[in-house]
This record gives sequence, C-alpha cells and structure tokens, in this order.
Amino acid sequence: MPARLAVLRERPALHGQRILLIGSGTSRHAAEIASGWFGEAGLSASVSPAGEIHGPLREHRCDGALIAVTQSGATGSVLRLLDRAGDEGIFRIVVTNEAESPAVRRADLAYVTRAGTETAIPATKSFTSALLALHWFGREWTAGPSGEPPGLRETSEVPTLLQRAIDHGPRVERFVRGIAADRTWFFLGCGPLLPLAAEGALKMMETAVVPAIALRTEELVHGPVALVDRETPVVLLSEPGGVSPGETRALEALAEAGAPLLRLAAEESPDDGAVPASEAAIVSEGTPWLRPFETAPVLQLLAFCAGRRLGRDVDAPAGLRKAVRDD
Repeated sequence: MPARLAVLRERPALHGQRILLIGSGTSRHAAEIASGWFGEAGLSASVSPAGEIHGPLREHRCDGALIAVTQSGATGSVLRLLDRAGDEGIFRIVVTNEAESPAVRRADLAYVTRAGTETAIPATKSFTSALLALHWFGREWTAGPSGEPPGLRETSEVPTLLQRAIDHGPRVERFVRGIAADRTWFFLGCGPLLPLAAEGALKMMETAVVPAIALRTEELVHGPVALVDRETPVVLLSEPGGVSPGETRALEALAEAGAPLLRLAAEESPDDGAVPASEAAIVSEGTPWLRPFETAPVLQLLAFCAGRRLGRDVDAPAGLRKAVRDD
C-alpha cells in the first residue's frame, strides 16, 4: 500500500470525526460495504447517493472526510460535492479507476485503483479493486502506534478468493441453463450482505437487461413472495453462522413456490440438501469479513451467463454508459 496513505493516521483532525462516503450505482454499493467495515473498526461512517445531498456537508454527517467512490471520476454530482467539500475545508478522498479524471484533480488524496481498462461497460474488476482500496483506508485510519489496526484484517487471501469465485463459473452456467433467464430475478440478503444483493441485481439489469429486485431476505414473505413462481430465479446470499428465522421463512416460502434457487452460503451453513429446488454454491470458505471479494465475482458471472444465454451484448448492453449522467 502506498506510503502516502499514512496521511490518514497522521492527521489528527480526521480522527473521531464523521466520514461520508458517496457514489452512484456500483460505486455506492462498494461504499455501503466499506461503511460496514469502518463501523466495525470504530469509525463513524455513513453513505449517501451523491445526487441526494443538498446544503452544507456538515448537515449530512460529514465533518472529517468525504470519500468519493467513482469508477469514471466524471459523475457530475460527485464532482459538485468534491468542490463543496473543498469550500468547507473537509478532507477529500477519491477512489477511482481513471488517473486523469476530474475527480482526481479535486482530491486531497486520490487513490487510483489501476484495475486496467474495463473491457465491458458494466463495472466488474474496478468494483473489487475499489473495495480493496477502501479496506486499506480503514486500516490506515485505525492503525495504532504498532501500525496494526484493531478492527481490520489482512487481505492476503483476496487473490485466492477471487480465483475460487472464478472456479464456480461452470456451476453458475449450469444454473442459468436450467432456468427462464428472461424472468424477473430476486436477489436476497441482509445486513452486510444487502449491498452485495443490490449489486447482484444491478449487474443482472445492466448486463442481461432483465428486471431484478434486491430485498432484505426477511422482507420476501411480506408481499413480494406473491410474485415468485416456478420460473422466478432467486439468488440468496445466505447468512454466516447458521440460518436465521427470517431466512428460514424465506426458504420455506421459496420451496412452496418451487422457485429455482441459487444459494451462496458460508461453509458453516446447513447441508444444502435441506433446501428443496436449489443448487447451492458454497462460495464463502474465507472469513465473513472477506466475503465480498468472493461473492461479487460470482454475481458478475451470473449476470454474464444470463446475458449470453439471452443473446445480449454483455460488453456494451443497451442503455448503459461508463459515467453516470446525473447533471
């Protein structure tokens, strides 16, 4: 990690104050995951879509630092907030994949992920690389005199987790071949898994150009289950440490509906044979902390396989641009 990130532990004004993370679409999902990490490490962090912030940033729980996550570095609402943060004297951090972007020129600290050019318009590797950068920001922020942060983990497992996710490709492709991929998809998750479920739904809409809905797992049975039938694909990001009552009710409802279910579960989850009409991919053999690095590529592969099966142009899907146009 570049030595310049040491500024995060050297600036006393950044400690004990509130951090606001902003982004749009995939970038916002990365910010939401990072916010959970920061909270576990004792940092006060919140997330907002950039286009929904009006007025002084301090009125939006931001007096320590503004972190802008932007793959293109050119989203209009993000640039306006960076300018406002500069006017208010708030430290500006940018995470982007574009070194020459206007967001980088506005930053007090810019981290360019250098994930390389995305072949496809839907963000994939730039999403996981942004997560890694945000993780390291949290490490530097909370590092003590020994240099070791009290609440954040090492990321040396990440390359292995990414490869393991890629290895699940054949299983994901088999699942897609056996379903009606053009139906509305449901992505279920809760707690720290909800942003991942939302990212899975977004990737399905962007890449396969089909409707997709992300829900908290327990909310499925409160009305939306009426939309689920034998041809409704459902992706469940199963909670670690055993099945909760809310997840149990959702699984029972899905079994009754006969919905095809792809269940992304932790190792300690119950035997998959107990879940009717499902094909489970055990993708979280690492710690829960590192789960996004293994789950996100599986969701990306799922959208890719569905898009190809439906004959979509998965590299340049209809209606999608690299930079979010919100101005």
